[in-house]
Amino acid sequence: MTDVKESGGKPGRKKRGTVNPATGDGAQRALRAQGVRTRNAIVDVAKKVLLEGGCLEFSLSEVAARAGISISNLQYYFPTRLSVLRAVVEPVIETYLSEMRSALSRNLPPQDRIIALAEQSLREAKNAEASALWWHFVSFAVIDEECSRLLDDWYQALTREVAQLIRAAYPDYSAADCLHRSTLLIAMTDGLSYQLSAGRRKRSYTRGLDAKFLAAVECLLKAPLTADS
Repeated sequence: MTDVKESGGKPGRKKRGTVNPATGDGAQRALRAQGVRTRNAIVDVAKKVLLEGGCLEFSLSEVAARAGISISNLQYYFPTRLSVLRAVVEPVIETYLSEMRSALSRNLPPQDRIIALAEQSLREAKNAEASALWWHFVSFAVIDEECSRLLDDWYQALTREVAQLIRAAYPDYSAADCLHRSTLLIAMTDGLSYQLSAGRRKRSYTRGLDAKFLAAVECLLKAPLTADS
């Protein structure tokens, strides 16, 4: 292929502004699409590594080996081990938050919305993969300041949203009382998630737990608390 000459220039130089089809917009889009596919493939592999071995066995070298790429290629997309973990866990958190907020915003009376929220929490607690990733994230927050902040922000936002819903359902409760009940409800849900998803064996004593969990939620909402602090 003959090179394009600049006016008055030497052969071999291309005109400024000339687009080489190999590096034009189409090629750039293809490269970006390939980059997205590679990034998504890394995240999928990293999720499997995390679920199989947990945070202690999670490493860039293991993810790169399982993904069939070099560590330097992996670090082009995710410079650190922490950034890979965040990419795996954050979509799970965002999905959970979105579903929780959907339950909170349903066009129902406040008391019915609380029950809908409890039912949604129960479904999430039974999602073994999401729960496992969530608990990996919680343990990860101990060593990563950014994840610790995300965890704090998430709990604060959710606690306040649930407290507002409780206040709407029980207007005689004080703001502090509602925050306490909200905190206890979320803690109970977290504990249930751990009970139902920790380990690999199903526990026979969890049969029939759903109705008792919802009854405990109702009891916690209606039971008198001693004093606000």
